[in-house]
Formats: sequence, C-alpha cells, structure tokens
Amino acid sequence: MYDIQDEDGSPIPYDKASGKDLFKHGRHRMTDYDQVLDDVRLQGGSVSGYTQKVVTKQAAEQILEHYRDEHVKVIRDSQHKGFVLKQLMQKAGVSTAQALTNFLDSTSEKIKKISHLENSQRSLQVWNDTYRVQRELVKTILKEDGVSPQIVEKVNRIYSTRSSNRAIELGVTLLDLEKSEILNLVKSVMRYAKS
Repeated sequence: MYDIQDEDGSPIPYDKASGKDLFKHGRHRMTDYDQVLDDVRLQGGSVSGYTQKVVTKQAAEQILEHYRDEHVKVIRDSQHKGFVLKQLMQKAGVSTAQALTNFLDSTSEKIKKISHLENSQRSLQVWNDTYRVQRELVKTILKEDGVSPQIVEKVNRIYSTRSSNRAIELGVTLLDLEKSEILNLVKSVMRYAKS
C-alpha cells in the first residue's frame, strides 16, 4: 500500500506522491483492475469507455476500502496506546508524558540499585555460608586433634559472639592481651579483608 512507484517503476516517497500517483498505484497494484480489463478484452476484444469507467469506479471503491481498513487499524492502535499511556500516567501519579519518562528513568535507576544490592546480599550470604562451614571445621579439627576442652570452649565463645565490641572484650580476657593490641589485631584483619 505504501510502496508507491511511478510509471517507470521508480519509488516515490509516500508523503510526496500526488493523488493521481496514489490512485494509479492503488488501481494497478492493490486491485485486480488490469486483470478485469484483460478478461474483458479476451471475451469481447475491446474495452468500451463505459466498461473502463465501471472497472475504474470499482477499483476506486476497493482502494478506499483498503485505506479505510488501514486507517481503522491505525486509529485503534493509537487509541490503545493512548489508553495504556493514560493508565501508566495514572499509576505513576504524573500528568505529562515527560513526567512519566522521568518517572520511568528514575524507576529504572532504582531497579539497577536494587539489583546491585541483591548481588551484594548474595555475596554476603556466600561469605556467611563459607564462614559457618569454616567455623564448624575448626571446631571439629580442634576436637580431633585432642585440644583441651577449655581451649575448645574459648574458641566456641569467640565464635558465638555477634558484636565486635564483645569480641574485643573476649580477646582481652581469653588471650591475656591489652585492648590496644586486640584493636591492632582487628585493624590488621580489616585491612586484609579489604585487599
């Protein structure tokens, strides 16, 4: 329908085609106009002016029907898109298409941040799972190597603490070290964990 050509078969941009170009294109490419005239010629030998006028009128009616059907599709599609756009704007609580675009951009950024946080959370979960396995392995090795129950108890107390302050207090008590020494130990562990 939109592939308009002139008499030589060269393309004509649809928005530049004249009404005559559009009608000729439609009559010869969108209808059976030429076939009907050929059939009349085969049956009667020549095409009268009246017959050609009737066939041209019928071709014009078919062309108009094609264009009507195309326009109905375009109108329905536009109405549907307008309805969807209106619903999106209502759900987003905005009143313009530009505001909706800004809202969707902002939402997209938030989704990226959430995805990044989920990845970080998964990494932490893996680290926590690894830590739990290591903790249980250390406890098992201590028992298998016959380490005294008092030392196993100290290790269990260290592993059971959930607070870094409490861990420092335990370190001072269990290791018989100064608080500053424990803090230096913790700082060196933190530097190691970051590298």
